[in-house]
Amino acid sequence: KGVTHMENSIRGAVFSTFSTISAFAEAVGWNRSKASRILHGTQVPTSDDMEQMAECLRITDATQFLSIFFPGMFTK
Repeated sequence: KGVTHMENSIRGAVFSTFSTISAFAEAVGWNRSKASRILHGTQVPTSDDMEQMAECLRITDATQFLSIFFPGMFTK
């Protein structure tokens, strides 16, 4: 399975702020396994997960949120 656009967008957002999956997991309040599954695309984030990630990554702009979590659907 190839890497999806959403995986690239989420991973980019996370790794621009956190140096490791463990650091991100701790900050967002998840176990490392869940964070890893979401960042590697084996688990699709729920709407609650996306909200928690956005808060943790300080994403407050709707356009930025859409481009990260829905990149294939996003047009400007």
